Amino acid sequence: MMLKLAILATGLVCAVQVGATEIPLKNADFEQAIKGPRIPGWSRTQHAGVGAYEVSSDTASFSQGKQSLRMRRTTEQVYGLIMQRVESDSLAGKQVELVASLKTAKVGKKGWVMLLNFKNHNNVIDQVRAAPLVGNTKWKDVTIRKLAPPNTTAIEVGFMLLDGGTGWIDNVRLRTVDEAAKDAKAGKK
Repeated sequence: MMLKLAILATGLVCAVQVGATEIPLKNADFEQAIKGPRIPGWSRTQHAGVGAYEVSSDTASFSQGKQSLRMRRTTEQVYGLIMQRVESDSLAGKQVELVASLKTAKVGKKGWVMLLNFKNHNNVIDQVRAAPLVGNTKWKDVTIRKLAPPNTTAIEVGFMLLDGGTGWIDNVRLRTVDEAAKDAKAGKK
């Protein structure tokens, strides 16, 4: 009986992997140390004005590994953003899924938001955002999925603090998802 369960579990894992193709991100687990203001693999920005965000590695709170990335607003500002750009013409017309572990502390009603920008060179042609996390939340996986427009040449993965408080990120995963394979697994036609 145990052998049958092990074989069934292995088959399910393989079936899940067949329908998705991972898109590599740099430092997606935030295990590489921040060097000064630089986050390896990621860029950071804010709306304007004086620096309003403290961004640091957090070795006390993480969803996996040994650390996460923390962003805290220190003075009023419209937004602070951490992002990574992935260049690829091959993503056009594909279903793209972004999953990340997020956490918040004392985040205002505008929230801590995960987003995907679909770009044609430097022009944003579409954007999808997850529902904002507000208040105090424990680590949870947040997922967004969107069909990349046909003329997509790049995707930006982003995390935006739109209000006061602190947001954490860890374990970021980006992939294309084959809807036909997903539907077949679910028994749909």
